[in-house]
Amino acid sequence: MVRDKNADKRFEFNQKISDKEKEKDELYLEEQRVKSRVENFKEVMMLTFRQLREIDEDINRRSQIKGAYDETTQKQTYISNMIVQQQEGLQREYRKASIKLEDEREKLQKERDNLAWD
Repeated sequence: MVRDKNADKRFEFNQKISDKEKEKDELYLEEQRVKSRVENFKEVMMLTFRQLREIDEDINRRSQIKGAYDETTQKQTYISNMIVQQQEGLQREYRKASIKLEDEREKLQKERDNLAWD
């Protein structure tokens, strides 16, 4: 029986391809964890800002001057925009990393598929 000369190389490529797939799965899980943490942070921040706005409203009622104290809304807008920018940046970076892993996996598959069958 004749042994395929490239069987070992093909096996190595299959292992490397499998490793890339695992890396991509791990990257996806990490992305989901980070998204969840950022979303939780956002929820906590918005709850805190609602509480601060209530305090602002109380201060404004007591001072009887309309809009005497209104810093919280500006801070909330700033923080909300910053969180959105961070979420978009994270999404972009995870997408780049995922595409890179996919490209590496495809390259390995092509190299494996180009091996001669002896």
